[in-house]
Amino acid sequence: MPYALELRQRFTPLQNRYDLIGFDNGAERVLGYAEQKRMALKEKITFYANDAKTEIAFTLGARNIMELVGTYDVQAADGTVLATIKKNAATSLLRSTYDVVTADGRQLVGQERTMWKALFRRLVDIPLFPIQFDVIDRGHVLCSVDRIMKIRDSYRVQVQDDAFDWRVAAAIAVSVDAFMNR
Repeated sequence: MPYALELRQRFTPLQNRYDLIGFDNGAERVLGYAEQKRMALKEKITFYANDAKTEIAFTLGARNIMELVGTYDVQAADGTVLATIKKNAATSLLRSTYDVVTADGRQLVGQERTMWKALFRRLVDIPLFPIQFDVIDRGHVLCSVDRIMKIRDSYRVQVQDDAFDWRVAAAIAVSVDAFMNR
């Protein structure tokens, strides 16, 4: 059964902050809050299960210090790796592409949906077109991420397989926002 998430960015001068919303029969439910410190040597985004920041839901962290083509691990609160997201440098020259490997060995490819929009976005460098990103599993769209044009960035995430871990889907959405323009 498909499910949907929404990632809503809150702008602050020193951090990117996100609210992660799930939908249950049309009703919104907060799944977590995320923070990304800007200018950190080793990037890490922590998703908290509550607003008090006392319970970690999961993290998205770089393996190495300041990489242009980074590898990021999505980890559960206990440190278990749920997935690895790695930017594909060669393909990303034309449109941003990520290789995603889940803990169960699924190999997925995440990529901007349309090459001409990706090229135009690079040339103009202003958000005229919403970012549209798909995660492909064996030729089928498993997950789609669409930036909703608002004052603050907001991303709608549609997942076609309810067995796909929502934490990995949310981490992919944050990757699209935080890491794609590198």
